[in-house]
Amino acid sequence: MKPRKAATLQGINEKARKVRKKSITRRNILFFAIAMFFANLSWGIAFPYLTVYMKMIGGTVFLVGMLSVVFNVTSTVFQYPFGYLSDRVGKRKPFIALGILSSATTYAIIAFITTPLLLLGFRAMQGALSASMAPAHSALISELSTKVGSAFGFFSFVENMGYMAGNFLGSYIVKSMDVRSAFFIASAFSLLSILFLIPIKERERPRRRTGKLIIVQEGRESERAELTKLAFKRLMRGKLGLFYLSVFLAMIASGEVYSTVSVYFQEKFGEEFVGLFFGIDSLAAALSSLAIGRLIDKYGEGLFYKISIVGYIFTFLGYAWANSVELMTLVCVISGIKWAMIISSSSTYVAKRVPSTERGQGMGLLNTMMSLGWVVGPLLGGYLADISFELMLYSTAVPLILALILVLKA
Repeated sequence: MKPRKAATLQGINEKARKVRKKSITRRNILFFAIAMFFANLSWGIAFPYLTVYMKMIGGTVFLVGMLSVVFNVTSTVFQYPFGYLSDRVGKRKPFIALGILSSATTYAIIAFITTPLLLLGFRAMQGALSASMAPAHSALISELSTKVGSAFGFFSFVENMGYMAGNFLGSYIVKSMDVRSAFFIASAFSLLSILFLIPIKERERPRRRTGKLIIVQEGRESERAELTKLAFKRLMRGKLGLFYLSVFLAMIASGEVYSTVSVYFQEKFGEEFVGLFFGIDSLAAALSSLAIGRLIDKYGEGLFYKISIVGYIFTFLGYAWANSVELMTLVCVISGIKWAMIISSSSTYVAKRVPSTERGQGMGLLNTMMSLGWVVGPLLGGYLADISFELMLYSTAVPLILALILVLKA
């Protein structure tokens, strides 16, 4: 074959490969986005009414807060091991499917529970198993596009749209049927979302070799998860370590409020407004996510993370001050925007600073810090809310200001 003809054929083949790769990427993004839409629709139906259901079956405000505590304790323990295992086997999809399936099963079981302690037990189990999803989910998104900020922004848009639809649908279901029916329907949508994970084709990734043992997962001897000591030390060192601590402090404030805010909305405005306010929050997050993702790529993730912390402060003060539905609606809009900012900016911050071979662990540690904040926050928030909801809301300024100081040093 003549050199000129060979060069032409090589160019055609390379172009065809690029087209095929682009087509597969778009297909993967489409199916993953649909799966995440239905998964978040399921969570949007069920989550706002877990705390309401706890009160229905005789739980106190402290036990309402404990729903978040037990979930996030078990989630914190298992986030990093699951992130490591995702890197080790070089796959993300099975871990995402396990997380969604665990939620579907738990919500179906919760509908039959009539005692607060049993509800806490199954909520703890849900936290342990659903921890498999978050690190793999974030890692897969970062691997689907070279524009990481835009990718997180797009999925934040899709997921918040799903969550918003679930909030409004859940409000309708509870009003026309009951809370238990909402849990059953939420479970069905979770199962539906798993079907859309099946067509996703993951690219081959190098498997991560194990190093020294740092954490052993509780359970049978055959199910131990070995984690590399050096990877953990690298992730918690220097500016990245300060950033992780900042996220932890921000989530303490978040956990204080959102573990009990459904009860706060119910007492202040009525049960029918619980799903409505959550839905407005999710709608604002969804509509702002795409623009925020593009702005993060343009101006940097650090700037938008700082803005999100300020947004948290304004949101929680707004919850304390708002005395009308209209004013609380405006506060919920601000809340949704700051949530879209903190999720996209923090995920992008970590993804850009951690190598691909350790990205599952990096994302797992980020989610661990979030979950750990949601262990401390609800304990503090539940105690303070029993005294006064306003006191609890004002107290969030302390960890949020500390979080802002840390990120300014990072």
